Amino acid sequence: MSVKVIASAASKRTFARVEHETGFTRILARLVEATPGAIGVVLVDGEGETVDYSGNSVDPFELKVAAAHFRIIVNEIDHSKLPLHGGVTRRLTILGARRLFVIDCLPEGYALLSVLSHDAAQGHADRALGVTLRDLYREAGWSAQPGVLRWQELEVRCGDHERPEAIKVDIGWATVSVIGKVAAGLARGEVGYRIGIHGSAVEVTLVRGRDDRWYGDLPPDVFGRQT
Repeated sequence: MSVKVIASAASKRTFARVEHETGFTRILARLVEATPGAIGVVLVDGEGETVDYSGNSVDPFELKVAAAHFRIIVNEIDHSKLPLHGGVTRRLTILGARRLFVIDCLPEGYALLSVLSHDAAQGHADRALGVTLRDLYREAGWSAQPGVLRWQELEVRCGDHERPEAIKVDIGWATVSVIGKVAAGLARGEVGYRIGIHGSAVEVTLVRGRDDRWYGDLPPDVFGRQT
């Protein structure tokens, strides 16, 4: 497999998009925008053909070739004896000297490749990626769920000093209290809090990303479904 262009030093050159946008374009673009260190993302089908992509700092052709190659690797894993011990592949992460590659397996043979710098904020990448996968499932009309995802986007209302005071749930706004501030595991420009939900024993970690969106580390069903 060769992804030498993606794995080489980042170029300041930008590449204009020539393909027509699809229903997935904005979803993928938001993932790149929301993730510090993201270089590009590609959605491919079961044959490795590109459905859509986002990222203008690397040649789109190289992104597409990398995604096709990684799709082949996942296919080979799924046809080996490994699934007998660990089950079907959901996510494959490969950390190189200069790049981090994450491929998520989707229904009907589709897959999503995320290409990031090797020192990308993986915690934030995971938060934004979880929201992206849910949006992709919704756009594609897949009835299945994208596995167990730790992070999801939440609506948060803040009070003094921009500290969370309520989160949106299915029955309205639930009042929260700040237990403490997250001191580790965040990227520069992020802020996080551990909060408790009034009237519940549930605690949630809230993180405001560099995209100014809030993410929670528990699914909404724990304390009420998001609207």
